[in-house]
Amino acid sequence: MNFTNKVAIVTGAGGGLGLAIIEKFARGGATIVALDYSQKMADAAAEKIRSLTKQKVLALQFDVADHRSVAKAFSAIDQEFKQIDILVNCAGVREVQTIYDLDPEEWQRIININLSGPFYCTREAVLRMRKTGGGSIVNIASVAGMMGLTHRPAYNSSKHGIIGLTRNLSLDVAADGIRVNAVAPGLIRTPLTEGYYKDPEFVKGLNELVPMGAQGGSPADIADAIAFLCSSEAKFINGVVLPVDGGWAASKGYTTGSGSAQFTSANNQT
Repeated sequence: MNFTNKVAIVTGAGGGLGLAIIEKFARGGATIVALDYSQKMADAAAEKIRSLTKQKVLALQFDVADHRSVAKAFSAIDQEFKQIDILVNCAGVREVQTIYDLDPEEWQRIININLSGPFYCTREAVLRMRKTGGGSIVNIASVAGMMGLTHRPAYNSSKHGIIGLTRNLSLDVAADGIRVNAVAPGLIRTPLTEGYYKDPEFVKGLNELVPMGAQGGSPADIADAIAFLCSSEAKFINGVVLPVDGGWAASKGYTTGSGSAQFTSANNQT
């Protein structure tokens, strides 16, 4: 897929999934804006892309949960580039708690990052895209937004919300030439989740749950789906939620087994 002369913004660019996404776009010829809560992680992501490609990368620190910080970041982008073609809302966090244990402040933190953050970023992006002929936005949802998962009231709610936001925005901004879609990952195999595969009960549960088996997807699988949705090949695709989950969302849903409520750390903003 060719993204030559395109400017692609990716939030949470310093995490494992974000890195795969910016690499995919850079290899396709896009100029990259790597946004992350950590300037160190944004810089490291930029250096990796520069070492792999010849594409320009702008690395910026911002707080996706703070609309003032988001506006400041987009103003900095304006100083460097005349257009924004692609936005991928990738930054996010998860909790592993029930309503009995989840503190209201932690609930609000997760909602602010996972749902309000994409709204703030998308608002800044579409205000610019409509002046330059349109663009493409992809939100990172989750199979958690398509069903109920145990031990994740805030995360589950935020991902249902991001799917609703995606569908609403796809209607509101289509006339300006802007497409809005979402990708819904299942369990993605990263260094963070690799340890779970050493648990036979966890693997057994996944094999029962996921029609394509427990091997898990990779960050590259998600990046490929996002790149397609942002490409000219998908020019008539708008308002869809694309599961990349081995068939999980089409199966019987979620069952609790050993380790199944511990897919990731609560503090990982990627």
